[in-house]
Formats: sequence, structure tokens, C-alpha cells
Amino acid sequence: MKTDKIRLAIADDSIRLQKALQLIFQNEDDIELVLIANNGVDLLAKLKVVTTMPDIILMDIQMPEMNGIEATERIRNQYPSIKIIALSQFDNESNIIQMYKRGVKSFIGKGNDIEELLTAIRVVNCGGGYMTGLALSIIQKQLPSPNDPLAISNEMPDLTDFEKKLLSAIYDGQSSTKIGFFFFKSPRTIEKHREKLYKKFNVSSKEELIKATYQYNLHNSNLPKV
Repeated sequence: MKTDKIRLAIADDSIRLQKALQLIFQNEDDIELVLIANNGVDLLAKLKVVTTMPDIILMDIQMPEMNGIEATERIRNQYPSIKIIALSQFDNESNIIQMYKRGVKSFIGKGNDIEELLTAIRVVNCGGGYMTGLALSIIQKQLPSPNDPLAISNEMPDLTDFEKKLLSAIYDGQSSTKIGFFFFKSPRTIEKHREKLYKKFNVSSKEELIKATYQYNLHNSNLPKV
């Protein structure tokens, strides 16, 4: 049956956290919890038989039998339409980089405010990505120096003024929802423009696009904060 609710799954070995999140989501009219798994193995097994497929999975990292990094990689290969938000107390640099490399749409520490988690869920469901200040700062550390002569290996693609501003907003960690609000466009339209940028820069992820933005100094475009 068609539902307008965000269908959510949890993969976490903490029973206490599972129950806490259940109570929180019960009070959210637009969120429906459809699956709870104790680890990656349990998650993959339940996805094979679940009657209602989740739109988003909240994925812990440190879990027995199969951790969140491996589980995320398998989910992205087997169920590419499912979006993943990393939800972990292990929000260190290595974990954040590994999870973003595997295509997660957001990384929320368990110590973050619950409102930030709810915001991330709604933004990701609309097709955007939600990057916390910690995650953005860690990814920016991985960027090459713009003064490095080897940093830019190809001629910069021809970009419209809108695309330059869009790149600047993506670099600043703005979600598709916020960018769309600023430009009076839907999040889905912003995502389509982002896909075009992927092709122009020959990249396959937002993180690679952020690197390209930095390399070509496009992050300094004069775009008001959205």
C-alpha cells in the first residue's frame, strides 16, 4: 500500500538505542519504522523477506558479525535505491571517510541532538545529503592544496553561473532542500543538476565533486549562505 511516510530501518546492536529510537519515531507523523536489525548479517537477511522495503537505513558502524562499513557496501550494491545514514558513536575521521566513500548520505554521531538526526532523515528522504560540521571539516582535510601543480589534472569544464553557485553551495555542505529553497527549485531538480556536474567533472560522488570544487577554486563563488 502506498504511503507518504518515510520508511525507516535501524541496524544497531544496542537494544537500548533501538527502543529509544522507536519511542522517538512514534511521535513523528511522517516516519514509519519498518525494520530493526542487530547487525549487518541480520539486516541483509531481513531485507530479503521484509514486506515493506525501507527508504532509509540508520546504520551503526561497530556491530558483531558484520560491521556497518561492510553492510553499507553490500546494501549499496544489492539495494541501490535505499539511502543510508551512518549513526554511530564512533564518529572518528577514518569511519566518516570510509562511510562517505561507500555512498552514505549523512553521518550523525550518537551524541548529536536528536533534532539533527530528524533533519538528516527528512533531507536525505528528499534526495539531498546532510553533512554535519564535523563531517565537512574532515572531508575538507582530505582535499589537495590548490597550489599543488598536480592537483588539477584536467581542464576545467565549461560551467554556467548557476552551476558555479551550486558547486559553492555543495562545498559549503548545504543540502539539496536548502539549495532548492534558495533557487526556487525542488530538491529533485537540484539532484538532477548535481548529476550533470558529476558527468562534467567525471566524478561519481559528492565527496569527489567537493574535491573538484576546491581544486578549481570554485568554492569561493559569491553565493549567500542558504
